Amino acid sequence: MGITFNIKSEEEAAVFLAKHNYFFRLKQYADFGEKTKSGKFINVDFGQMVELSTVDMFLRKLILKMTLDFEHYLKVKIINDSQENPSDDGYAVVENFLETHNRVRHLIENLNNSSYFYNRQVFDKYKEKTSVWSIVEMLGFSDFIDFYAHYYQYFHLKCEYTPHFDSVRRLRNAAAHNTCMISNLKPQSWFKSDIEINFELLGANLEVGNGVISSCLKVPVLNDFAVMLSNYVKLISSPKIKEKTLEEMQEFFNGRMILHKDYFENVNEIKNAYHFAKDVLDYYCKKV
Repeated sequence: MGITFNIKSEEEAAVFLAKHNYFFRLKQYADFGEKTKSGKFINVDFGQMVELSTVDMFLRKLILKMTLDFEHYLKVKIINDSQENPSDDGYAVVENFLETHNRVRHLIENLNNSSYFYNRQVFDKYKEKTSVWSIVEMLGFSDFIDFYAHYYQYFHLKCEYTPHFDSVRRLRNAAAHNTCMISNLKPQSWFKSDIEINFELLGANLEVGNGVISSCLKVPVLNDFAVMLSNYVKLISSPKIKEKTLEEMQEFFNGRMILHKDYFENVNEIKNAYHFAKDVLDYYCKKV
């Protein structure tokens, strides 16, 4: 396949694949290299693939933590807004949502599977007459953010977070399902970046140039990471949680992520992605 073993020997590679990962998954991290017409990789070392997979693992854990925070504080916000909304009795908007989302209605009416084992008593009590404050506990993340968007549309209320839910959803799903997130850092012509975040970062005076910003925002995971950070610093109302989580992310970027940066000295797309993501992270951390 053309993969070299200069960083790790073939014997070390065999041990790694036997105990820590499998080749089909690891091969996804070889996409930064070029291929010959016969399909052989050029300038791709097994050690580089291992390093990218390790960095990806730690990044997924931090991303999942952030998206869990995001979900929790979205629930706090919608429940507070519901209680302060004189037009909301807590039930009509839920019924309207379920009338147009038959799959979710069926899910709630049949909350008897094992995934709801730990809080089944709560669901059994409230599923016959479901309110805003109970439905947010019954729904998975994707259905919850659909309900969240429905709530503000139903009452004709503006919400700054709903336009960015696709990015948060993608990050949450990738992190929760252990998907390779940084296996492809090439700009994708088909991908539509978040326009609001694009303008926000172009006016942020980042160290990277505007051309790099526009190019990096065409990389789905970099776009979604920037969107997540922008909305995270706005939504999370606990200063301690916000500061601690962003501090952990910065420590990762300044430490473990670049522990073996010498492996990628000649890989511009990885270096550009790192510098862009770090500048974006530092920019939003200063807003806390």
